[in-house]
Amino acid sequence: MKRRDIIICTLIFFLVALFAVDTASVGLRGQHIVSLPKLWLHKAKTYTVSSRCDARDPVRGLEKASAPELRTLPAFQTACSSYAASAMMTFTDMPKDALEAKQMAADMAVRLKEFKHYGVMPLVVMEPVASWGSVDFTEFRDGLYDPWITAYFTNLKANGVTDEQMGMWVAFPEANLPYWNHHNSTPADFAANINRFVNIQKTYFPKSKASVMLNSATYTNDDFDWAKGEYVSLVPYVKGISRGLIDSFGLQGFPWTPRAKKPGAGIFDASEYLNATLAKEAADQLGVKQIWLNTGSFGRKYTLDEHDTVTLTPEKRQAILGGIVDEALKLKGQGYQVSINLFSQDKSAVDEATNWSYWKKDQPLNSPDAIVFHDFAKRLYDEEIGLWLFDR
Repeated sequence: MKRRDIIICTLIFFLVALFAVDTASVGLRGQHIVSLPKLWLHKAKTYTVSSRCDARDPVRGLEKASAPELRTLPAFQTACSSYAASAMMTFTDMPKDALEAKQMAADMAVRLKEFKHYGVMPLVVMEPVASWGSVDFTEFRDGLYDPWITAYFTNLKANGVTDEQMGMWVAFPEANLPYWNHHNSTPADFAANINRFVNIQKTYFPKSKASVMLNSATYTNDDFDWAKGEYVSLVPYVKGISRGLIDSFGLQGFPWTPRAKKPGAGIFDASEYLNATLAKEAADQLGVKQIWLNTGSFGRKYTLDEHDTVTLTPEKRQAILGGIVDEALKLKGQGYQVSINLFSQDKSAVDEATNWSYWKKDQPLNSPDAIVFHDFAKRLYDEEIGLWLFDR
């Protein structure tokens, strides 16, 4: 083969290879390879915080924690340049037999002791779900789960857990949402279930804390249209709960928006989706003076389809959080001790398709939304409102 032919063949091979690489780049990254030099030369912008969120120093050694919730806390402390949160939410299911109760209690005992070791209160949410499926509210009301819940707390005690290590427990959370197995039950059944559960809890841990959390919007049992919830009194759900049994009331509410290019303005006013009056009514019925708000401000929603995705600017997220603080201040001004549990997990890749976080994993100072979190946390500290977190 002549030298000229070799050069031509080599050029053709190179162009074909280049085309293949470019096609792959477009498929994987949505960008042509001409953008690669820009990516190589690009340096992520770093944001700085000008003050501490909290006068206390950060909790040290959290990178050694086994609980995934605790391992996320250092990033929040970096964004705050200080201590960040006094409590973190953690989840568990219900046991369906004595053996499962023993195993689950052993695992939970490790978690509770670790939270206490790092000085973080566990906000334990026990959802009405078991390994065999959703817990039927009426079956729980009628005592089917009593032996297993009893075995669970008995084994927690046997594993050396103390009342102080227990933190605060929330059973049957957000029971006025449609996705639990309560199709044949009533708000009175919810109250009966809380009485049954918490009485067992406090038999073994009499000084432990128990709470109730309900959603601000109530839905019918089969209505999954999040735009159609009714903001009605929550008193029917709590009026049957024994006075003195519950230590606090939690109100849950989140901003919402329709999919991109769909009609509707969304719900961004905290006085609507996190109404302080609803929390006050329920707390007064229970006879408690501690209220906590479970909420958040998403950065992106409907993330599984780019055509549906809605993205909020840092300024919009800041305004949402400001409205949340305003609702908390209404309650504080009426003599309640108030905390805000900020839902901060990135759930973009799962069915929820919503990113509630404020930065990419473990990189808080590379995101402008970290400043949004910092300013929110600092305002809570200044206003003497507690900050709790959920992330994992």
